[in-house]
Amino acid sequence: MKHRLSHLNFNDIEIPEVNIHSFEMGDYLLEVDYNDHKGYVFDDQDNIVKFRNVTQVKEALNECRVKHAYLVHQSAYDEMCGGAEGNSSELKIELNFKH
Repeated sequence: MKHRLSHLNFNDIEIPEVNIHSFEMGDYLLEVDYNDHKGYVFDDQDNIVKFRNVTQVKEALNECRVKHAYLVHQSAYDEMCGGAEGNSSELKIELNFKH
C-alpha cells in the first residue's frame, strides 16, 4: 500500500502510527498506518519520499495529528558478528511528535 504525502497533511486527519525508518547514507523513509493500511509515503510523481532527518518528517506532517511515532533502525550487528543471516535486530524508539 502506498500513501501520498499530499493526501495526509490536513487538520482533519489523525494518523494512528508512523514509523520513521533509518537507512544508510542518512536517508529516512516514512511508513504510515492510516485507514487500516500500512505503507510507505510517496510523492505525486510516484517516488518514495526520502527525508534527511526526523525534523523534516515532523514538518511534512505539521497539520495532521499523529498519535504515535517511532524511529526504527534495522541493525545488521548479529549478521556481522557471525550470527544467522536475516536475523537482524530492530530497534524501535517512540518519539514525541507533538508540535
